[in-house]
Amino acid sequence: MKFLTDMDEKEVKTGGKTDKKRIILAAALSFSIFTLFFVCLFSWLATLKSMSAASSQNQRKNEKNIADELYQNIVSNKTTDRYPPNEYFPNNLEPLNYDNFDISAKAYAVMDRDSRELLYAKNLTQGLPIASLAKITTAIVTLENSSLTDVFTVSPTASEVGEASMYLSEGERVTVEELLYGLMLPSGNDAAEVLAEGVGIKHLTDNKMEIDRKKGREWFIMEMNGKAQSIGMMDTYFFNPTGLDEETREKSSFSTALDLLALTNYALSNPTFAKVVSTKQISFPEKKDFNKGFYLLNLLQLDRSFPGIKGVKPGNSVFARETLSSYIERDGRRIIVVLLGSSYTKDDVVKIYKRIFEKN
Repeated sequence: MKFLTDMDEKEVKTGGKTDKKRIILAAALSFSIFTLFFVCLFSWLATLKSMSAASSQNQRKNEKNIADELYQNIVSNKTTDRYPPNEYFPNNLEPLNYDNFDISAKAYAVMDRDSRELLYAKNLTQGLPIASLAKITTAIVTLENSSLTDVFTVSPTASEVGEASMYLSEGERVTVEELLYGLMLPSGNDAAEVLAEGVGIKHLTDNKMEIDRKKGREWFIMEMNGKAQSIGMMDTYFFNPTGLDEETREKSSFSTALDLLALTNYALSNPTFAKVVSTKQISFPEKKDFNKGFYLLNLLQLDRSFPGIKGVKPGNSVFARETLSSYIERDGRRIIVVLLGSSYTKDDVVKIYKRIFEKN
């Protein structure tokens, strides 16, 4: 620098200070821009999160409103208010016969599917716990909202529900067809829960709604109650997809013998349902990376109990005692029998069938 004049040195120094100031100003400006960018970004993300939370809250509120409305419907209406609601119910509420049966059932109803005559009845419209007869509706909602080839994954909650089971394991992937047989033959509560979660998630996903297993299950139960009311069953309400007793009798699924006649009649009009419930036993082979094999036996003895019986569903719980919806085809007749609050449904239903088919 000794070749520079004092003036030149001053200019260089001054220029250096100016460059530093420019660099500092540029850095400060860049920092401000980045700060503003991230503030805007975080603000936008927060807004999206808030909107999503609000949307979820509104969704939950709407679902609660629907559930409340469905429950209020059965509080303020009765099946018999505008009778008969449709072709699935008996033509009238007066039974054709007044025979006294020596049976244990607290309520029962017997209907001819073809003539729609109410053949026998006791406490026809009394609301009672129904246990696993709820699974008839679980099956119908599944059939009307999914394909037999759909595959659902078994959750920890579903695998641990307990009591009657098709013995599903957490993480297994099982088809709707396999689950339906597991639901209706051995009365698998695990199958009921997997179907409720899976069908619910499928519906919510198809409608681009926020999903999880709990929401899927809640939607499914709402659909069960909506389906029941669409059939005209205004004295029926489901609190879960299994029919298992809840903490109190009042919060456990309930129905009437009359409503269950219509439900069974409606369900039997679905060929897949009719095929499943009339199956004595079925095997599904192991599928690698999907699930173990299943060998499923029907809890109902079908025609071993009485010739011509075609299924449908038994139930049993502390609150409900034994329950049964039974269907028979014999001597050119098609008969549905519903028993609620029984001590031994097998004896009760055979006595009724003998009265009908061996009366002469």
